[in-house]
Amino acid sequence: MISNRKTKVAIGVAAAAVAALSVSGCSGGSGGDAESGDTLKVWWWENDDSALSTAWNRAIEIFEEQHPDVKVEFELKTYEQMQQSGQLLLDSDETPDVLEYLKGNATAGLVSQAGLLTDLTDVADERGWDLSSSVQDVGLYENGLMGSGQRYGVTNYGEYVPVWYNKDLFDQHGLAVPTSLSELETVMQTFVDNGVTPLALGSADYPGVHLLYELALQNMDEADWAAYQQFDGDVNWDAWETAAETVAEWTAKGYINSDSTGIPAQDAGNAFVAGDYPLFFSGTWWAGSFVDDITSFEFDQFVFPGTDFVPGSGGNLWVVPEKADNKELAYDFIEITMSEEVQNLLGEEGQVPVAADLDAIESPVGQIVLGEFAKLQETTEGGLAWYPDWPVPGLNDVLIQNNTELVQGTKTPQQAVESIRTAYDQGRADAGQ
Repeated sequence: MISNRKTKVAIGVAAAAVAALSVSGCSGGSGGDAESGDTLKVWWWENDDSALSTAWNRAIEIFEEQHPDVKVEFELKTYEQMQQSGQLLLDSDETPDVLEYLKGNATAGLVSQAGLLTDLTDVADERGWDLSSSVQDVGLYENGLMGSGQRYGVTNYGEYVPVWYNKDLFDQHGLAVPTSLSELETVMQTFVDNGVTPLALGSADYPGVHLLYELALQNMDEADWAAYQQFDGDVNWDAWETAAETVAEWTAKGYINSDSTGIPAQDAGNAFVAGDYPLFFSGTWWAGSFVDDITSFEFDQFVFPGTDFVPGSGGNLWVVPEKADNKELAYDFIEITMSEEVQNLLGEEGQVPVAADLDAIESPVGQIVLGEFAKLQETTEGGLAWYPDWPVPGLNDVLIQNNTELVQGTKTPQQAVESIRTAYDQGRADAGQ
């Protein structure tokens, strides 16, 4: 059970330098000898109150301590900027030295294939970075396809999409955590019978798409997953059509509010925080803010029942543009984000670090998300299923649009899936797959 009280761990500044050195076995890299006037330009898009922003701001502080003659210029971007204009930004003279970038064929794969990212394979080897976890596969690309090949990015956190739930409302209605899809539907029907819309869903944003994908995964096996995500065989579109039919049915039954088509992810999360909805299907990136913001009830999470697959992966990537001016300084910064201090801070803030001292994480929310993430990595069947928009460029917008029309009732399940399939097939053909 997650309470609304956050536990903080004081981590000494002196430990930071030791921890950072332990990642590479060197003393700060060549950036430590930088001449006065050198600048490190860093971009990311995470909100100021997020666990990632907290940890990465600490990484900047450590970097400045280790590089007193280097000026750090930070710019806050948006997810939409990088989704829509990332390739143009990386190909400009204004590109930074290191930035957060989206993983996947349609994003990092595309720009790596275009020669816009620095190949970090030898850098990681020379500096002794431990990137052996399968979570780091999101940084590997071969001919634009994610999962193998050369390393173009490093992630320092993981993520997955659970169902967050209001424990007080569950207790009030005598409900237990569901262990099957039918039990989940029974839970939602109980809330509807008591005048409560159960599922906070931003259908105009990624939560609606993630739900559609999770429902498709209910009828997919490893071969189906590989066909969709890795272009290995024929996609099981019947599974997607069944999922779309379920979304339409849940909307008709009142499990999903048809008005959710005008609601973005942030508003849906805010509604869950306010106690207006008992369920919210969205990622672990909400954990830290939930601990801070939910004060009127106790909350917890469970993985979506009925399938061994869960949307999730290693997190977004730190990449170094091919046109970066100060690559060695960029490598130093990436190294610091993988240090024990920064990794432990991520865990304390409720994020899912990939190289933390798990015994040092004391916050309840940190322990829960780390424990579940470890299980998802260890499973031999299912596990982290990546995300539905990754295979081809432009698919995210197509998924959102068709899921929106599905919930609105302006498209049938068959029509929505056919539109998604058309965009997917075209993108796959364009990729030579």
